[in-house]
Amino acid sequence: MMNYCKYATITMAAAFCALISINTTLAQTVFPTGTTIYYPEAAHSSYILISDHSSVGNHPEAKVREAGSETFPDDIRLIDMNGNVVHTWKVAAHFNKRSRLLPSGNLVCVGPDKTIYEYDWEGNVVWTHQGIGSMNDMRILKNGNRLLVAHEPIPEAFQKQVKDVEVAPWFAPRKRGSEEVQKGADIYEVNLDGEVVWEWHAYNHLDLNRYSPATPLGDWLHVNSIAPLPENKWYDAGDERFRPGNIIVNARNIDSIYIVDKLTKEVVWSGTHTYKGGMAHCHEPEMIEKGLPGAGNIIFFDNGLFTRYRTHTGQSFVIELNPVTKEIEWIYETNGYANLKFFSKTMGTQKRLPNGNTYIAEDNKGRLFQVKTDGQIVWEYVNRGGTTRPSLVPYDFTPQLRAMANPDELKVTPPNNLDWHIKPDKKRKKGEY
Repeated sequence: MMNYCKYATITMAAAFCALISINTTLAQTVFPTGTTIYYPEAAHSSYILISDHSSVGNHPEAKVREAGSETFPDDIRLIDMNGNVVHTWKVAAHFNKRSRLLPSGNLVCVGPDKTIYEYDWEGNVVWTHQGIGSMNDMRILKNGNRLLVAHEPIPEAFQKQVKDVEVAPWFAPRKRGSEEVQKGADIYEVNLDGEVVWEWHAYNHLDLNRYSPATPLGDWLHVNSIAPLPENKWYDAGDERFRPGNIIVNARNIDSIYIVDKLTKEVVWSGTHTYKGGMAHCHEPEMIEKGLPGAGNIIFFDNGLFTRYRTHTGQSFVIELNPVTKEIEWIYETNGYANLKFFSKTMGTQKRLPNGNTYIAEDNKGRLFQVKTDGQIVWEYVNRGGTTRPSLVPYDFTPQLRAMANPDELKVTPPNNLDWHIKPDKKRKKGEY
């Protein structure tokens, strides 16, 4: 048993974050943005690397986000915990700007047309790679190489192995083999010369006929996250499955997480969970690094999409799983039957922090927050255009940041949402609500 709370829940909703879709607009249209909660003494403070997923916010005049209905933002920002912009990069506009900041101060970012860009601190393009559409995830390896994931049509010989199926009565039959072109999951390691030095293809290792009837046609696995294993206690104790550098692969559409042996390319571990009906289209599984609470466990964002049990429907979880026993060590969820207090239909991420807190990004809402082990929210930030799996950046991570003074960490106490009302226009003083 770990030395912190096994199950963490919260009982109070942040009303301004429950953005519920009704028809083609949003039921809730008025809510604060920026930093809405911040207790510096309880939070683990850092910078946050953030990019908008949409160019419009959740207000009455905003268009509902759908393909072709908007222009995509062309900036990535580094902000502090109070929401102040510390640095900005202008990048190639793209709807899913997955980005990573390097210790040098360079930014690696997914762009349009299957292009990966690297920008220096001033925003100059210093490296590109084209041809691998890695919009769902991209990792920088210790040797400087880039690990990219693509979804390419599987080869014809493997397509012939896919069977047409009759499914449950509430789903139509699927011509998965004869009419659908199945996309696979293809992982590439690319060096700085643009050469592919390692590759892995899911069709060689996973069951082509295991699929979910609720997912889009041809979208067999939809691998959305890849992550190399860090040094860990399991490998130190002799378990070869968890060799550092082996790759965690998240097959979103079949609700399974795999570990691929980097040397043999074999799948050496697979996992899921059964809590409240089981995993439902999760994101971002990573092994918690040495020195952090829960080190060696796998933590992930379970979105709650296409669930098997109604108490999980429309509710996201963050789950910490012991990969050896397959037992859940910690959960973050919100209380209440059929509540939508914590829910991101797609995307989302999390990170265990040095003080034991957990950082969570509820991307569809653009709500980033940090919780203690008992579920208490000690920091919250709301971004109007949604987010694309934003990451935390230590104050001293790059030379440019070390040259700056650390930002002020100013406490933000939220209003009592039960008693906070907007006054009629005629009764407001200037700037008052």
